[in-house]
Formats: sequence, structure tokens, C-alpha cells
Amino acid sequence: MFRAQNVPAEMLQPLIMIECPRLLFPFAREIVANAVRNGGFPPLLLDPVDFVALYQQRAAQEQSPQATTASPS
Repeated sequence: MFRAQNVPAEMLQPLIMIECPRLLFPFAREIVANAVRNGGFPPLLLDPVDFVALYQQRAAQEQSPQATTASPS
């Protein structure tokens, strides 16, 4: 779906994990809302997602086990 060109290696993961979902989410949200409505169910609107916060939480979780294994016990 996306082509990343001339993106520095250190920026590739944030681009894929933050900007790509941010661009796709409104379309996915509308598809879900339409499918639920067309199915005869009450409206379902997905709340906006903060992809930056999710990325930061994941990065912190990945670093915290490394920090605990690196410290002497």
C-alpha cells in the first residue's frame, strides 16, 4: 500500500508504525461504520487512535526488558 523512498533507516519504522496507520484509519473507520449500519445494528463509531502514543508505549516496552536484563542482579 505504501512505498517509502529516500527515507532514512532510523525514520522508516516510525513512518510505518505511525504515519501509515494514521492515513488508513479514517477509511477503515468508515468501512466499519458502514458495515455495521448496513447490517442493521446500532451505529458503531471507532474512537480516534493516537498512533504516536501507541508507538511510544511499544518502544518503552521493548526497551524496559533490555534495561532489566542489562542491570546486575
